[in-house]
Amino acid sequence: MKEEPMLTCLYAIVGHSAKELNMRPLYPVTYKDIAAIVETVCKERLAFDQKSAIEYGMALEVLNEKLTLLPCRFGTFLQDESAVLQLLQEHYFFYKKKLEEIRGKQEFGLKILSEKSVQAHNANNGKQCKDGREYLLQKFYDYRGDEERRRVNRKTVDVIHEELQKLSSMSVKDVETRGQVVFSGNYLVEDGAKSFFCSKVKVLQGVYPELRFLLTGPWPPYNFVGEN
Repeated sequence: MKEEPMLTCLYAIVGHSAKELNMRPLYPVTYKDIAAIVETVCKERLAFDQKSAIEYGMALEVLNEKLTLLPCRFGTFLQDESAVLQLLQEHYFFYKKKLEEIRGKQEFGLKILSEKSVQAHNANNGKQCKDGREYLLQKFYDYRGDEERRRVNRKTVDVIHEELQKLSSMSVKDVETRGQVVFSGNYLVEDGAKSFFCSKVKVLQGVYPELRFLLTGPWPPYNFVGEN
């Protein structure tokens, strides 16, 4: 009987405490005082669909509750355990440094939506222009109104981001926003400050009722692991 070709799926890089992990079929490949959490999978049965991605994310969330971890992208595969061990050896000092940076911290994501922009867009779409001149004038006024809203929103979200930065160890923000989303950012928050951080977001929502805040987390630190 022909043996099925196998691959090693990489979930996360963690500290030495992974020795106590009991999450079969996941298991640790250890090098010194760090480890890679992996799963051996059949190459011919790999699935890159939504269901598989969700299951991968759920496994990372469970791991995140137990360990300090550097999460890997869905679909990170290596040839075998020897390749995993080589990876740990080559990037050992980088992984050690990043694990220390994120120890005792969790990631929160924040999106801010402009309700006024959506309402104005819907209202303008409902207007009927009688002729070409009126149509062009309306488009001009719409443009000016949109530009002013964007200018005000930029100043507002800069203030919000600055306030939340004070409560986080690290932060990143998306420089590109689309549609009604006027801000998208992620914050690495110490465990002891999580409740206060969430409370601060609620306070800011009350200060800026014209905006809608969508806070998610805590998550594994997806946005703070570096390019490696």
